[in-house]
Amino acid sequence: MKKLFVVLAILFIGILLAGCTSQPPAPVVTPTPTPVPTTAPQVRGCYAVVADDPQFSVLGTALRAAKLENAFDNGSFTILAPPDTAFAQLPNDTIPSLLKNPEQLKQVLLNHVIDKTLVSAEVIKVNEAKTMQGTVLKVNYTGDAVTIGGAKVTKTDIVCKNGVIHVIDRVIIPPVEVKTTIPTPTPSPTPQPTFTITFTRDLTIRPSATIYIKVGDKVVWKNDDPFKPHGIAALDNPDPKSLKIFGNVSAQNIPYGKTYEVTFNEAGKYDYKTVFQPETTGTINVSK
Repeated sequence: MKKLFVVLAILFIGILLAGCTSQPPAPVVTPTPTPVPTTAPQVRGCYAVVADDPQFSVLGTALRAAKLENAFDNGSFTILAPPDTAFAQLPNDTIPSLLKNPEQLKQVLLNHVIDKTLVSAEVIKVNEAKTMQGTVLKVNYTGDAVTIGGAKVTKTDIVCKNGVIHVIDRVIIPPVEVKTTIPTPTPSPTPQPTFTITFTRDLTIRPSATIYIKVGDKVVWKNDDPFKPHGIAALDNPDPKSLKIFGNVSAQNIPYGKTYEVTFNEAGKYDYKTVFQPETTGTINVSK
């Protein structure tokens, strides 16, 4: 019995020693995930923003038809963008008609572009804004609504690379200049010029600087040279008759496509000189 007690005591002491020397379990280490680099979204150009937005499908088509898709690549712009619902308010034949007339379509579209960036906070500080078409649009701010050229701004500050887009609720058609037709009186028959002296683009005078005409005939000097100025003038020491005709004619006074006309009502010789190239002298010989 004593031996059994000793054995049990030894086993109990061994268990205590084993418990004291055992190591605690190692902590579980959770690996830190490697952050994935993020790239800031690229701001697109004004045309790209319009072309990719379904609500501007008509506007995008119109910009392409007018060949304006690259017009806003450089510079700073504010675009007043009518959505498809705004174009739908136009008369049925308006859009097809504009698409067939690129120049007129271009004027309508440029009437929606201001050549500087005006965010909404700046729009409400101005009274008017001039479009690239040339029209000055009135800006009204009532505290809860902004209208530009009579169109209500429904959404503001769509940022693009070189400007900003504001959505408006209607198309702003530029004013059409109305011209009053004045009946043209029937002109009385007038005699045609007898002679025309032409300055040509190959620097010649046709038919000649010297001609022969009758009293009462008209001589027309015409500049047909788009690259050089031409004209006629009196000689340095003119006779009285020549001075009377050419003395008040200044050098280079006949623009391209224009004429200078003189009717000779008195017989005699009228000397003059041509200006620029060719520089020469001529005579209008007038007989009865």
